[in-house]
Amino acid sequence: MREKIIESLKSKLNRRVWESWFGTFDVKEIKTDHVVFQVGNLFIRDWLEKKYGALISKTLKEVFERQMSFQIDYAPTQPQEESDENEPLVKKRPLVLTPLNPILTFENFIVGPNNMFAYSTAFEVAKNPGKYNPFFLHGGVGLGKTHLAQAIGHYLFRHQPDLRVIYLTSERFLNELVDSIKKNQVQEFRERFRNKIDVLLLDDVQFLIGKSGIQTELFHTFNELYNAGKQVVVCSDRDPQQLEKFQDRLVSRFQMGVVAKIEKPDEETCLKIASKMSQLEGAQLQEDVLRLVASNFSDNLRRLRGALVKLIMYQQISNENIDVQKAAELLSVATIQAPKELPQQKLITTLCKVFGVTPEEIVGKSKKQIVLNARQVGMYVAKNHFGLSLRQIAELFNRSHPTVSHTLQKVEELLNSGNIIVKNQIDQLVKYLTDRVLNQSV
Repeated sequence: MREKIIESLKSKLNRRVWESWFGTFDVKEIKTDHVVFQVGNLFIRDWLEKKYGALISKTLKEVFERQMSFQIDYAPTQPQEESDENEPLVKKRPLVLTPLNPILTFENFIVGPNNMFAYSTAFEVAKNPGKYNPFFLHGGVGLGKTHLAQAIGHYLFRHQPDLRVIYLTSERFLNELVDSIKKNQVQEFRERFRNKIDVLLLDDVQFLIGKSGIQTELFHTFNELYNAGKQVVVCSDRDPQQLEKFQDRLVSRFQMGVVAKIEKPDEETCLKIASKMSQLEGAQLQEDVLRLVASNFSDNLRRLRGALVKLIMYQQISNENIDVQKAAELLSVATIQAPKELPQQKLITTLCKVFGVTPEEIVGKSKKQIVLNARQVGMYVAKNHFGLSLRQIAELFNRSHPTVSHTLQKVEELLNSGNIIVKNQIDQLVKYLTDRVLNQSV
C-alpha cells in the first residue's frame, strides 16, 4: 500500500516539484483511518502541509476509497552522531587534504525558499558523488555557497572516508600553480589535482576572470576529473554566462551539469538563520532583537553573523540581557518601525494606472503580456522598494510563494542582462508611488 500511495501522489506532480520537495518524503505508518508520513526537513514539512495538504488528502481518499486523515512527522535524514549497529567498531578516518570549518555542515544550514533547490542538489551530490556533475553553485556574497560546498565535504568525510576530497578557493589554486612553476614542480601540481583526488570543491571561481593561463590549467584539470567520473563542485558569485573574460570552453563545462542559484533569504528564513547562528554561538537573544538583526542584515549572512557576535559579546561583558533599543544603538540601525503607510491596494491601483490594466486582471488568471509585465514589476517594487515579505506579496497578488520567488528571480535576471524596458517600468512605478502615493493620495 505504501508504494501505491507514493506512486499515486508522484503521478500528480511534475518531476522537478517531486525532486525538490518530496525527495525525503515517505510513508511511516498506516493505521485504520490515518496515515503518518515522514520527511527529512522541518521547513519542508511545514511547506508540504501548507502547499500540498489538500493534494495529499485527495490522493489518500482515492487510494483507500474513503476519507483518511494524515500527519507529517519530521525525521532527519542527515547523518547523526549515534553509531549504527552495522557500522564497524573502529571507523576509518578520512584523509583530510584540506581542513574544513566544523560549523559548515548540512545540519547547521537553514533551508528556505531562497535556497531549497541548491540545498537539495548539494545533498544529492554528497550522497552520490559523480552523479550530478559538475555542480555549479552561484549567488550573492555571504548567502551560503561556501557553507554548502564545505557541507558536501563534511558529509563525504563521514560517509565515504576512502574518497580524497579537497576544498580550496580559486585564488589558492592559482597560488599553488604559480608556486609549482617557481619550483619547477608543475607535473607534481597536475598529478595532485588530476589524479590524487576524487572530489574537487572549488570556491570563488570568479577570481580567475581575465586570468587565461590559470583558466587553461583549470580546464584540463576539470576534463581529467570529469572524464574519470570524479565530482567537481564550483562556487561563484555570478551565473556561468556572466563570467566575463572566461574561456567559452570552460563556461560550457560549468553548464554541463546542474546550475543552482542561492537567492537572498526572505524575512522568516533570515530570522531562522539569525536564531541558528545565535544558538551556535551558545547565546540567547530575545526574538525581537533577532528580528532586528535579520531585518537589517539580510543582504549578507556574514554581516548578519558579525552583528550577532557584537551583541553577544556585549551581553557577556555587561552581564545583562540586551533589549531591542540597546541592540539598535549598538548596531547603529533604526528599530523596526511599523510598515510605511503604503496601503497595499494603492500599489495595485497605481500599477493599473501605469500599465493600463485592471485590478481584476492583476490578481486574476490573465496571461496577457501586458498583465504579466505589470504583475512582475509590481512584485519586484513591493519587495525591493517597500520591503514587503514574500508572504505579503503572495497574498497581495493572489499567487503562491514559489511563484513570487520565481518571478522576482526572473526580474533580477532581466535587470542583470541590461533590459532597459523593465528598468524604466520599475523606475516609473517607483517615482509615481513616491511622488503621488506616499505624499498625497492616488
